[in-house]
Amino acid sequence: MVAEEWRRNFAVVWIGQMLSLMGFTFFTPLLPLFIRELGSYDTVQAVQWAGAMTAGTSLAMTLAQPIWGVMADRWGRKPMVVRSMIGSGLTTILMGLSTSAEQLLILYTLQGMVTGTVAACTALVAASTPKRHLGSALGMLQVAIFIGASCGPLGGGLLADALGFRVAFYVAGTMLILGALVVGVLVREDFTPAPARESKGFWSESRSLLAIATFPLLVAVIFLIQFGNTTMSPVISLFIASIATDGNTATAVGAVMAVAGAASAFSAFLAGRMGDRIGHAPILVVCITGSALVYFPQALVDEVWQLILLRMLLGIFLGGLMPSANALVAAATPRERRGAAFGITSSATALSHAVGPIFGAAVASYWGLRAVFLATGCVYALSAVWAGASFRKRSTPSPTPQHLDSLR
Repeated sequence: MVAEEWRRNFAVVWIGQMLSLMGFTFFTPLLPLFIRELGSYDTVQAVQWAGAMTAGTSLAMTLAQPIWGVMADRWGRKPMVVRSMIGSGLTTILMGLSTSAEQLLILYTLQGMVTGTVAACTALVAASTPKRHLGSALGMLQVAIFIGASCGPLGGGLLADALGFRVAFYVAGTMLILGALVVGVLVREDFTPAPARESKGFWSESRSLLAIATFPLLVAVIFLIQFGNTTMSPVISLFIASIATDGNTATAVGAVMAVAGAASAFSAFLAGRMGDRIGHAPILVVCITGSALVYFPQALVDEVWQLILLRMLLGIFLGGLMPSANALVAAATPRERRGAAFGITSSATALSHAVGPIFGAAVASYWGLRAVFLATGCVYALSAVWAGASFRKRSTPSPTPQHLDSLR
């Protein structure tokens, strides 16, 4: 692939990924507040419903993502990107029409079966980017994710306060479909499927990938860091509502999410470039450790501005996690099998998104909203200790340009 073409494709995928994440985060932070509007639910009930919905879509993704990943290796990564964005957009629009928490739960679960935009875009970029630019490209792709994740909550919060929650769902679905159109029309994928004799069944492909020395370790690390990243999802908006004093709760939620996303976008770019030079494994461990240290003081805040400052600092560490982990995955797996590889890591992520919110909701129900910050900090602290020890024990190579050359 000529240099101009891979760069143009990357730019298009970057825009599509940003639009899709903006669409997702337009409504997800507002979910517990929307649930309270659908019925006479108190705070604890809203948290429990939000946890169940997040778990439903995540469990569906856990089962579906490895299958979509194998299909991407056989039929092309671009069709999987378009499929995931269109499916997500249509189900999001239908969520805006729901009249009960039960309907919303069904639609969330259905969305989990057809979504997976991050894994699909990551596989497409990892398979088409020249080896010497891989770390930087994956870091920049994470920037698109964080920009979308920072702009989405703020825009969704402002729109929900002005026009209502349902409009936020309609706009979010439109953004996802627009991202699919951009990728579908402008990306040119140079895809050649593997010969039939090299094609493996889903279970055989998964087993062969898990037999790669470092790959199971990376899957486990991704699960742990994403588990910690999702424990707050069903309670963060309710916690902000409990400390907000001006009445614009949805806007406050959006502001808190926005600053964390902006900080993460900046650090993701730096993490990708630094990882190509010094290795991604040490950056990953440092970012997990930093995340642990910043979570604990969030349990003590009593003003929104205090939470904003801490979430901004947290975003710096969170931003370096997935670019480093994805670069390590790409380094450990052959190019022609990266669709399946990122399908498995996406499945681990989805599973963490299922159990993480349930864990967070349970902690909030028994010990209060503030206890979730402490519990999440403990999860990250344990993850940092385990990941650091495992990388040192296995001497996991980082995907430096020289290492990537050896994998080709």
